[in-house]
This record gives sequence, structure tokens and C-alpha cells, in this order.
Amino acid sequence: MSPPPWWSACMRSPRQLAGGMAIVALSTSCATTKLLKLENEVLKKRTEALEAQLSQCTVDAPSEDFSTRVTMEVLESFLRRSGYTHAERTGETTFTVPIRGRNAEFRLSAQLFERENVVYFAVHEYLSLEDAVSSKSMVLLLTQLATMNYELLLGKFQLNPRSGEISLSVEVQVDDGLGFKTFDAVLNHVIFTADQRHPDLLQAARGRGI
Repeated sequence: MSPPPWWSACMRSPRQLAGGMAIVALSTSCATTKLLKLENEVLKKRTEALEAQLSQCTVDAPSEDFSTRVTMEVLESFLRRSGYTHAERTGETTFTVPIRGRNAEFRLSAQLFERENVVYFAVHEYLSLEDAVSSKSMVLLLTQLATMNYELLLGKFQLNPRSGEISLSVEVQVDDGLGFKTFDAVLNHVIFTADQRHPDLLQAARGRGI
């Protein structure tokens, strides 16, 4: 009578049993190695994803040429970068710069309205209704101002009804911040336009027509 199948398994030699245990240990070791490799690959991918996010954040971060929050310090910095190092702070919210153009001399102000998120550029000591030599020339001057305002895409000439002062102004909305290029372009546009238009306005004030 032959022994049952389980008998031969139980009667294996110690060497055979040791070999079986070695195979089990080797299989366990291989599984652990594979698991570690898999975990390393997952960690590597996560690290690469985080590095990509950080790189994108660096790209999207505001540059030195753009300020998301406009302050007086930002305006002063932009004025200096534009070449107006002699800008004077004449109030809590205002900088003033003396301008000497080809045709006229005047003062330019850059004023910050934080609550309204507006930077207001304006020229002062530019021209006045008092410069009109007669009532007829005054009408001619006002007509010329209206004509210029119709032509201008950026900025408007304004008349102060109390003082009679005539100025050119531009409002820049800064809800989303302000870039240096925009600041510099608007600033120079106001200065150039005021200087360029001054001779025609002065002629109208003197009653000579255009």
C-alpha cells in the first residue's frame, strides 16, 4: 500500500524545506523591491508635477515692471524710472514735476486716489481764461478747446470755472494694477500733447485764430 500524498510532503528533507523557504524569501524580496521602485516612480512624478507648478507660478508672478497694488512708493519709483528724478511730493497723494517743453512751461501732477483705484495725471499753470484778450477771443479759445477734446482719444482739456485755469488731464484705472510701460506712455502722452497744443490755444486766446 502506497503512502498518502501528504506523507511525502511531510517527509521532505531539511534541505528541501530550506530550499522552499529560500524561494519564498526571494519572492518576498522581489516583491518588496518592485514596490519600492513603484513608490519611487510615483514620488518622482509628484516631484516633477510640483516643480512644474512652481515654474508656472514663477512665470505668472508679477514682474518688477508691474505692480498689482499701486501706492505712492510705486508712483515715485515709476516717475524716477521715466527720468523725472526731480519729482516733488506735494501732498499725501500727489507728486508734482516741473516741465519745460519746446512750446510751453507748466507743472504736471500725478495723483493717486486709492479708494477709487485711479491715478490722475494733470497739467497746471498751463493756460487761463485770463489770457484771452477779449470776449471774442475767449469764445474762440473755448471753441478751440472743444475741438481739441473731440480730436483727442486719450485725455481731455478742462476748464476750472472758479479759477479759469485750463488743464489737460487723464485718468488711469488701476483696479488690476499698473505696469511701468502704461504709466510711462500715459505720462509722456500728457506732456507731449500739452506742449504740442499750447501754441494753437495761445493764438486763440490772443484772438488770432488758428
